Amino acid sequence: MDYYPTAEILAEQRFGFGPRLNQPRVTSVSEQLLASTYTSAAVIDLPSTAATLNDIAEFNKKRRQLKQAPEKRREVQKQLNQYFNQSYMAQMAARSEQTRRTPYGFQERLIQFWGNHFAISADTRRVKPIVAGVENEVIRKHWNGNFVDMLVDVTKHPTMLMFLDNHISIGPNSKVGKKRGKGLNENLAREILELHTLGVSSSYTQQDVENLAKAITGWGVKFAQPNAGFRFSAGTHEPGSVTVFGTRYSQSGVRQGENCLRDLALHPDTAKHLATKLTLHFIGDTPSELVDELSKIYLKFEGELTPVYQILVEHMASNSPKSVRFRTPQEWLFAVLRSSGVSVPDKRTVNLLRTLGQPPFVAGSPAGWSDSDKDYNSPSSLVQRWQIANNLAAATIKQARKRGDKPDRLVKDIVANLYGSDIDQHTQVALEKADGLAMKLSLLWLSPQFQYR
Repeated sequence: MDYYPTAEILAEQRFGFGPRLNQPRVTSVSEQLLASTYTSAAVIDLPSTAATLNDIAEFNKKRRQLKQAPEKRREVQKQLNQYFNQSYMAQMAARSEQTRRTPYGFQERLIQFWGNHFAISADTRRVKPIVAGVENEVIRKHWNGNFVDMLVDVTKHPTMLMFLDNHISIGPNSKVGKKRGKGLNENLAREILELHTLGVSSSYTQQDVENLAKAITGWGVKFAQPNAGFRFSAGTHEPGSVTVFGTRYSQSGVRQGENCLRDLALHPDTAKHLATKLTLHFIGDTPSELVDELSKIYLKFEGELTPVYQILVEHMASNSPKSVRFRTPQEWLFAVLRSSGVSVPDKRTVNLLRTLGQPPFVAGSPAGWSDSDKDYNSPSSLVQRWQIANNLAAATIKQARKRGDKPDRLVKDIVANLYGSDIDQHTQVALEKADGLAMKLSLLWLSPQFQYR
């Protein structure tokens, strides 16, 4: 079945989060690659990671000062817990607002793709109030730039350093290591090799993991101002040279780790790993010739990502009129919200994502959310979508009546905005037979044409 006969439908459905109701025009994926990055006011207004770290430092300072006053100390701890939860909710709400409002769905899909590639999970409590920092402060800056810069800046970001315990990694032969008898934490180094660069199928060894971990010892976090954020500590950095994946690095200080990351980012295995993930995400079954082509372009342009995206969107597999992927829970929900214009409170949106099994920044693993259709296209998942579709359809009709709009006109506008005359015949028949306007919307959102991209 050819669900996507026009470039506009392809741009919004396969590469974006679906069209917004009353959207003036569809911006092509190629135009989006050249457009300035859209960042909503909700994201811009979030406190920086540095400011949040400083707030946490102040809470901890108060707790230490109240060591002899346990009741007051517990009250400060309660305030800190509330601060953690409120900060997390603000970040999730900002992400939801960004996804609902962006006129450039392809940009946001790419940003969130890289956010999942460098997944941070808020179920690790210490990063909960800064969990979106990597996505908002690094990936939104580098999504259309160079992967080398993205990798280095992500690895240095306090959220990543704390999530994977590098802030407590100490070189065994460093000044501090010898004094305290403490040693390496390999978590971040292992995920850099396995997930962020070379990929699990590459031939790196345990020795490579250990040596990369040594190269990035001293990469830690400073909480209090001034200069809260990334901190390099020479006293915990492992001295001497290291060899990672066959290359010897004898630089001193922070440059040693940076050089390791730059070489890893431009390794052919990394090129293939990234090309495979991008192709899988947007097209599904990964055509080997496209993966090879993207890998070559990536290496030719030394990690520049825009040329890679351009080849991806121009490939015939990307422009197939047939469905290629099943929308993830998050993609489906925001496609519904964008298509209807229904007003849903931030907390309700977060709860809906939880119900669907994909709340923001809680993948639960450094590997991120699965990118396999079978993990989302199950009978129980479809039941959840059906229940949510019914609720949102009823809310859409109710809100239309409250505004004084004609609900039947609104439903027609929603269908026309999504597909116009290109609506699938089976979907059209189902809508004509639907019992009521809310049921029409539910069937539209649950149709194969809407659920696949």
